[in-house]
Amino acid sequence: MALSEHASELFDSLCKDFEPVHLIHLKDEMRAQLDNFREAANEHEMLPIDLAQELHDKLNVLFRQMGTYSPEQQRLVVGAARYFVSEQDEYPDTETILGLDDDVSVFNHVVALLGRDDLRMHY
Repeated sequence: MALSEHASELFDSLCKDFEPVHLIHLKDEMRAQLDNFREAANEHEMLPIDLAQELHDKLNVLFRQMGTYSPEQQRLVVGAARYFVSEQDEYPDTETILGLDDDVSVFNHVVALLGRDDLRMHY
């Protein structure tokens, strides 16, 4: 599935300006985003908590393997993680049951580019 124009533009911008020190803060932001998603699910019971957890966990798998990726590949992983925590993505993550669809599409795009189809998410 191809990324929408909005998702592609935002993802490209989020891949820039990466320094390894950003990973520490980004992991904290990912955890906070997952926590926010859980809180929102208390009010909107149809939100796919399992999907948010899976995305978070699979991004962490990529983070643990960062040392095996080229700098360009590392930027892709960082871009996917930044997209997950972004408030500017195509669909607000916690406002609709489809809110993570664009985040998962970006993640699947990255794992395809990395040759990691074993991490591909199905939704």
